[in-house]
Amino acid sequence: MSRLTGGESLVAQRITVLVTGGHGFIGSHLAFGLALRRFRVVVADRIRRETERVESVQLDVTDFGRCVEVVRTVRPDVVFHLAASSTIDSAFADPRDSLMTNVCGTMNVLEAVRTTDLGLRRFVLASTDKVYGELTTDSYREDSALHARGVYDVGKLSADQLTRMYGDELGVPVSVLRLCNVFGPGDPHTGSRIVPRSLSRMFDPVRPLPPVLYEPSIAHGRDYVYVTDVVRALELVAFSPAACGEVFNMVPTAHRTTLDLVEEMMEKAERACEPHDPDRAAAIRKNGYEVVSGNGSARALARQHCDGTKLGSLLGFRNLVSMSEGLDRTVMAFMQDCGIG
Repeated sequence: MSRLTGGESLVAQRITVLVTGGHGFIGSHLAFGLALRRFRVVVADRIRRETERVESVQLDVTDFGRCVEVVRTVRPDVVFHLAASSTIDSAFADPRDSLMTNVCGTMNVLEAVRTTDLGLRRFVLASTDKVYGELTTDSYREDSALHARGVYDVGKLSADQLTRMYGDELGVPVSVLRLCNVFGPGDPHTGSRIVPRSLSRMFDPVRPLPPVLYEPSIAHGRDYVYVTDVVRALELVAFSPAACGEVFNMVPTAHRTTLDLVEEMMEKAERACEPHDPDRAAAIRKNGYEVVSGNGSARALARQHCDGTKLGSLLGFRNLVSMSEGLDRTVMAFMQDCGIG
């Protein structure tokens, strides 16, 4: 097996990459970034969609026979497994579908690559910091106990453990990256995730609306990271020999309470709008935010914080986009979608 070192050697080898869930938020950024670097990129998703520079095949990962067919046809050198029920709200609303996708779907893709003679170089799972459950210490380390409880959390924990088992017991070359809260342009989950949910209201095409905060979650603490840094981390984990068999926490860019994050987005949205749409800027300032009782639907963890030292020390990773710059970019994308600027 040749070493994967990056740069021109990777292009010369014409590596084929399969991205499950590649039409999702993180997956689309990853697929496009790999395609720009001239990898052969095949996206496998429930909905087949023609995308520039990227091949697309239809795949429901809960269908094992179809997983085998796709793997045998594509013959990937590297698999990024991002196909998942991707929010705690969707998991809570439909536990069976969420668990089928996150647990059985992960097992199906792993078994498909294991039983197909590929010479696979790496299987990378996009996991989550929610596998750790409620934070009771200063931060989660990769060897911290895993205490997931919610539907989404347990499904992702099961996928995480399955992936590591296929590596340790069955010899599949795997790596796991446990992500924190990822934000950036193109996130469609405007009904659940705090960044797109808040900005979609401030940039409502009819009139700006106040962001909504659930009263019990105002002080909840979360790690955040910009999507392009996640793409860089996924690539590094996939193509670094030292990462094979390893689990990594994503390096957080910043830690914010829900309230602090919403107030920061409001300030940035108001400032960005002022030169182009002063009426919207004034409305954002006047609206403030709305606090409602309850906590949405699914139970939310109160405290989460990852120690990302391992990813930096073992693989030399560091984030390039600050929290402030990432929010500026995301606000600008919402403005453009709203026809401002």
